[in-house]
Amino acid sequence: MKVFVTSDIHGRFDVLRKIVKFVKEREDIDCVILCGDITADYVVTSFNELEDIQYDDYKKAIQMLQQINKKVLFILGNHDVFNVDKADTNYLPYCNAVAFNNFVSIEYINFLMYGTKREGNEQDMMHRLSKLNIDNKSIIISHIPPYKCLDKANNGVYYGSPAIRDMIKKKKPAYFFCGHVHDAFGFKKLHNTFVVSVACDEITTRGWVVNLETAAYEKVIL
Repeated sequence: MKVFVTSDIHGRFDVLRKIVKFVKEREDIDCVILCGDITADYVVTSFNELEDIQYDDYKKAIQMLQQINKKVLFILGNHDVFNVDKADTNYLPYCNAVAFNNFVSIEYINFLMYGTKREGNEQDMMHRLSKLNIDNKSIIISHIPPYKCLDKANNGVYYGSPAIRDMIKKKKPAYFFCGHVHDAFGFKKLHNTFVVSVACDEITTRGWVVNLETAAYEKVIL
């Protein structure tokens, strides 16, 4: 199974169009994964107004992704405050568990930015992670990266989670896909886990094509 993984589109539909075009032209890609921050920030007067505007962006993004005619999985990032439709099986917590039983979402531990309902602290994250069924076949889809692994921004700050790093050390999932830190795009092995940072930045539309069976990977710059 080959997946194309990307993240941090931030409501830029020109970026999403490039992604859709690329995947449509690649017959070997079976699934597209978006690791959060799908929608943009807006200057608004209330949180409810932001939810409504982002919901419209979310619906437009889903409509565009339907052109691919392949399975799409996504999670929310720290900038995504919209409510996902309960019937949306593209959203990882709602997807077909029989077909995608190795995929695990940990989006609710996104905590490093302001005011989202998925915020928490490291102790809470450790508790939540301990309850997830993760083994060496698991494929983790997260917005936040592990601490000191593809999480260093250009300002020198490490924005990853120590709890996630500890989970990887103990449970050694097969893959850990993440975004969030736009400056840390890359592919690295950590405690037998392939950590793949997939975030687009303000200039470049990008991601990785990964063969989940062989661990072969291809950097994609669009």
